[in-house]
Amino acid sequence: MRKLFSFIKFDNEGFTPEKKRAALYALSSAAFAGLGYVLQKNFIKGFIYMAVELAFILLFAFWGGSALNGFGTLGTVSMRDHSLVFMVYGILALIILGAFVCFWVSNILGTYRLSIKLSKGEEEERDWKTALKEWLHDRTALLFLTPGLIAVALGILLPLVFSICLAFTDYDAAHQPPLHILNWVGLKNFKDLLVLGQYAKTFFGILGWTVIWTICSSVFPYALGILLAVLLNNPHLRCKKIFKFIYILPWAIPGYISLLVLQSMFDTGYGLINQILDVFGIPGVPWLTSTTPARIALILVSIWTGFSFPMMLSENIIKNIPKEVTEAARLDGASSSRVFLSIIMPYLMFSISPIFIMGFAGAFNNFNTIFLVTGGYPLNINYQSAGSTDILITWLFRLTITNNKYNYGAAISLILFIFIAIFSIFNLRKTRAFNEEISE
Repeated sequence: MRKLFSFIKFDNEGFTPEKKRAALYALSSAAFAGLGYVLQKNFIKGFIYMAVELAFILLFAFWGGSALNGFGTLGTVSMRDHSLVFMVYGILALIILGAFVCFWVSNILGTYRLSIKLSKGEEEERDWKTALKEWLHDRTALLFLTPGLIAVALGILLPLVFSICLAFTDYDAAHQPPLHILNWVGLKNFKDLLVLGQYAKTFFGILGWTVIWTICSSVFPYALGILLAVLLNNPHLRCKKIFKFIYILPWAIPGYISLLVLQSMFDTGYGLINQILDVFGIPGVPWLTSTTPARIALILVSIWTGFSFPMMLSENIIKNIPKEVTEAARLDGASSSRVFLSIIMPYLMFSISPIFIMGFAGAFNNFNTIFLVTGGYPLNINYQSAGSTDILITWLFRLTITNNKYNYGAAISLILFIFIAIFSIFNLRKTRAFNEEISE
């Protein structure tokens, strides 16, 4: 808003007649979108803005107002009003309202800037055909991006806001619309999860394992991938293509198949791993029926399914490192470890850091590995509707699908979203790749 009204000055100094006239045009566009453009004889743009505002007024007169009212009440009569439908319509109305506010602000700023340009002779008055042609030329990118923006709003923003809203309602097995009208309960669900009773104990227990799982399933695959990439770039290594082919297979095979095969291999009774241990006289390990072995098995599975991509990425980055740099370091007496730490790793981190951060965020929500390998088991009697290998995303699944605790599930998803968003944005801004792109 400060930017919007930056042209208004309450002292006489610097408030020239040109700026005063531009401010009046801008205020006329604030009263009704496009009016300032029409007054400046830019009829095409002015009529387009007017048509959009008129459509917005009609939409909210016949639908938007009632949609916002329904969003506030979530219905009044059971078996007639469906709270979830009211919520969706209300969110859609809020998205449209937000888009119109952005449109309205751009209309005011555009009117002011056009007046300043006309007063300085930087903009010439043109006939409507020329103006329309230039406007279409300048807005080509916007016209092509708008359908995708609408699709994102409907396919991503709407479900995201809907999930956030559910976190502040009492939507559970006892409150199922349309039989019951949902109620806004504020922060009660978050208080139950973070402070009170068995749910709080379960939440923090699962959160601890989720953090361990995320770190291990992110760091170890990348560490192994980088190590293999360095070894594959050894000039004395023969049959490189065969090794690359073998190491790429875990990534090439569909993850669903790999996870099911690995799950059977870790089976306590007939699994291949325990049969191999039995050959060497080692007792079988209860991989999927005991907490610690099950967690170790999950980490091993994540390493196996996750090292191929960082290996291929690192291997190609190492190939592109100028040989003159590494040869000069070796001539100066640098050891292989020093060359790796001082030259190869900085190159790798520059390119890999953003991808690693995204992979870390993905590991936090790695539903498939947990669900297909252990299913969250073994059960934990100290947890509420959760097993010892459940992470937050799989516990969320149990709460919503099995126990119909949609409010708690939505609250957990919101906590996950906030944590991952803060972590990703903070760390991406610290990477060299991000900072160099901004500086350019």
